[in-house]
Parts: sequence; structure tokens; C-alpha cells
Amino acid sequence: MHLIHRFILTLSALAALMLPGCSHEVSLQPAATREAPVNSIYYWKTVFSLDSAEYDFIQRHDIGQIYLRMFDVCKVKDVSHRWSVVPNATMRFQECDSAGVPDPRLSDLKFTPVVYITLDALRDMAGREDFLAELIVERVANMCSYNRLPNVGALQLDCDWTGTTEQSYFALCREVKKKIRSLCLPWKLSSTIRLHQLSRAVPPVDHGVLMVYNTGLFSDPDAINSILSLDDVRPYVGKLNSYMLPLDIAYPVYGWQLIFRHRQFAGIATGIDVTDSSVFEQETPNTYRVKWNASLRAYGLRPYDVVRNELSSYSDVISVRQLIEENLGKRPHSNILYHLDSSLLTNFSDDEIDSIY
Repeated sequence: MHLIHRFILTLSALAALMLPGCSHEVSLQPAATREAPVNSIYYWKTVFSLDSAEYDFIQRHDIGQIYLRMFDVCKVKDVSHRWSVVPNATMRFQECDSAGVPDPRLSDLKFTPVVYITLDALRDMAGREDFLAELIVERVANMCSYNRLPNVGALQLDCDWTGTTEQSYFALCREVKKKIRSLCLPWKLSSTIRLHQLSRAVPPVDHGVLMVYNTGLFSDPDAINSILSLDDVRPYVGKLNSYMLPLDIAYPVYGWQLIFRHRQFAGIATGIDVTDSSVFEQETPNTYRVKWNASLRAYGLRPYDVVRNELSSYSDVISVRQLIEENLGKRPHSNILYHLDSSLLTNFSDDEIDSIY
């Protein structure tokens, strides 16, 4: 029972906000119907706090919806060295004043809370999907209510389900929909869809978001760009027009640095100055090897480590977008950017962002 007790304890501080039946006072207003495409963006951090540049970005590009990561569902060891499925990296909200009133600039935005579910957690909860669904929906509803998140019209589950976990994930989706109905929440249910999942059965949700990023294997030392590659996307797009689920499309606008040690993936980083010639020598247009005699205290690297710079270039994104649009036909859809971070979005001009949307 330790798994159940551990997860329930994480909800206890918020559970009092929920009242039984449909008479509860959770102020969650339904968003407009999804048939009208809307410029959208993911927010994938652990603190919800928008700086002035991010607010300005939202206004300049007429963004009407934010997909907001709320927490992850992970399998971890507790202090007694027992494995438990728990919420992790829960979002903290800082977009409220001292009285708990959200920034008025949020009032016109639609929000879709997102819960990321690891495969280890999904496997551990096989056969108990109804219980996991109850915990997820109630926790998200409490967080939305407590933080006065406006215009919540959907909940999204994000999971890289496979053939062996498909049955459990689909059961979880069905149970989440049942729990949403039982709480009389005005939410649709959304699921992320990876490219490889286009050839599998359609999950029992209202609509999906096709994630057109992380298209390659980031742990491959010989990959050129694992974030996005036209060659990686092309084999899957023929299934788009016949996929039996309404789809929105998410494109990357981020970058990272991948570290390899003896050709083995060793980690993800940002901010490493690969132009520092006292430490790095360039091997390819986007890979840099650490010199054998470099001083590495500032980087946490070792001699001969390789750093691969990966970016979502405008040319790559727009080429993939054109391919997606050709294969979607006339199916209505919204385009979504991943993700809202002013330090990354400066890599794109306003015209380029508008072209992607």
C-alpha cells in the first residue's frame, strides 16, 4: 500500500478544495471549441513566471493557448528504498499578486494542463489505471483552482507509449475521461502523439498533438541533429491524412548541447562556450572535442569529451512544416511551438515565427 499512501500524501494539501458531485466551486471555464485554429505554445519549466519578453512574444504573435506542464508522474525510490509512483517536478506558480490574483494579461489565454507520464510509472500502475487517473485529474483540478488558472478547456497526457504499454495507456485515457466527467469538469482529453505512434492504434482521446521534434536518437554519437531532421520525419507523414484523430502539430524552437564520452551519451547541457579555443577544437560544423590539456573546472567535462550543438533552425522547421501540411491535406489544425523561453526564441525573427504559425 506504500505506493497509494505516497501519492495520496502529495494531494492532501489541496484536496480540501474539491467538493463532491457537480456542485464544487472550482472556477474552470471551458475554452472555445478547438475547431478554430489558434496559435499555441508549450511552457515546459518548473516555475510558471513569464518575463516581459515572453509576454511581448505572446502578444506580437497572437498566441491564444498555452500548454502548461503541471507535473511528471515518475517511479522513484523513497527513503525506505522502496519504489513508488509519485508526482515529480511539480509546477510552481508565480503569476499571481500578493492576494493570489493572476496577472490580468493571462485572462484572454486558453490553458491546457499537461501531465508527463514515464513508461516506468505506467508499467508499475498496470491494472490500477483507474486509481492513477483519479489522482492525476484531482491533482490537476486542484492546482488549476488553487492558482486560478483561467480558461482551462482540456487536459493533456504526454507519454511515449509503445506496443507493450499501449493497453495500459489506453486504459488510463479511458479512466481519465471517466474521472473528468464524474467531476463535471469542462475538459476535453488530449494526448501527445509521437511520429512512430502514427502507425499504431489511435488512443481513446478527443484529439492529439503530433510532436514533430526529438525526431532522431539523441544518444546516437553519429547523429547530425536529433531535434529535427526532414529525413527522420519523411517516412511517417504518409499516415497523417488517414489518422483517425484530430491533430494539432507541435514544432521545436529550442536547442541544447549533447555530451558524449568515448562515444557514449553522457548528458545534456546548455551554455557551454564551444568557441573557447583554449578548451575545444571543432571537428564538424556542430561538434567540438575537448582538448587533452584543457582546464575544465568551468565545464565539468573531461579531456576528449565531445559536445554536439543542436538547434532548431528556421530552415529545418519550415521545410518539415511544408511536408506536414502537404500530407495533412485540408484537415483543420493549430500549430504549436515548443517551447516558451525568451532565451531560445531570440534565435528566430518575428517573420520566421509568423511563418511557422
